[in-house]
Amino acid sequence: MKKYKNCFWMLFLGVILLSCQSKKVNPIDKESASKPKKILDTVDATKEKVKFVYGIDVSKYQGDEIGFLSKKSDSLSFVICKATEGITYIDPDFKHNWNMISEKKFIRGAYHFYRSNDDPKAQAKNFIQALASIEKTDLPPIIDFEEGGIDQTQSVEQVQSTLLVFINAVEKALNRKVIIYTDINTGNKYLNKSLFATYPLWIANYNNKSQPDLPIAWKKNNWILWQKTASYKIGTNLNDFDVFNGSLSDLKGFIEVN
Repeated sequence: MKKYKNCFWMLFLGVILLSCQSKKVNPIDKESASKPKKILDTVDATKEKVKFVYGIDVSKYQGDEIGFLSKKSDSLSFVICKATEGITYIDPDFKHNWNMISEKKFIRGAYHFYRSNDDPKAQAKNFIQALASIEKTDLPPIIDFEEGGIDQTQSVEQVQSTLLVFINAVEKALNRKVIIYTDINTGNKYLNKSLFATYPLWIANYNNKSQPDLPIAWKKNNWILWQKTASYKIGTNLNDFDVFNGSLSDLKGFIEVN
C-alpha cells in the first residue's frame, strides 16, 4: 500500500508541475501580445520577417493629438516631436508632447529646425536646454535642415561651416550622434560632402516607391528614417508618416549605439 501511495504522490506532483509550466508566458509571446494589433496583422513578431516599423512626427499644428494616440489601435512604434527652432523658439507643445510620448510607451525623438542665419552655438544651446531630459532609450537628437531655414544669400560653404558648428556643439553636450533630416535638393546642394553622409539620414521623399530617392552623398550609406508622406490621417489631423529602415529590434539597436 505504501508503494502505491508513493506512486500516487509522484503522479500528483507531476500533474502540478505540468500545469505550472503550461501557464508560463513565452517572452516572445509576451512581447507580441503587447504590440499594436495592426502590426501583428501584417507582420510576424520575429526579426527576420519584420522589415519596417512606423512612426509620425508632430508639432503644435497637431494640437493634442498625442493625447489620443494608442499603441493598441495605431500601428506606430515611434513618435518624433518638434522641440526648438533658431535661437529662442520652443514649440509650445514640446514639453507636453515629449512627456506624453513616453507615457504612451512610444519610442520618442525630438528635432530642431535649423536656421542658417542664426548663430549656430546659440541654436545649439536652445536645443540642448530643451532636451535636458533626453534618455539613452530615446532617438538621437535630430536636425531639421531644409530649404525654408536656409538664407539664400549665404554661400554653400558658409552654410556648411555653421551647420557643422551646430552639430559638434549638440553632440558634445548630449554625447549622441545626431540624425540629419533633409530632402534631396537641399541635400545635394548643401550636404554634398562625404562628411555629412557619416550622419544617419532621415530623408523626406514622397515618391510613392518602395524605397526613397537619396541625396548623392548618402547613396552608399543608405537611410535610417524615411518621411514617406505628409498626408497620413489620424482623427481629423494630417501627419507626416515615417518609416524606420529595419525591425523594432533594429531600431532599438540603432538607438543603443547612437
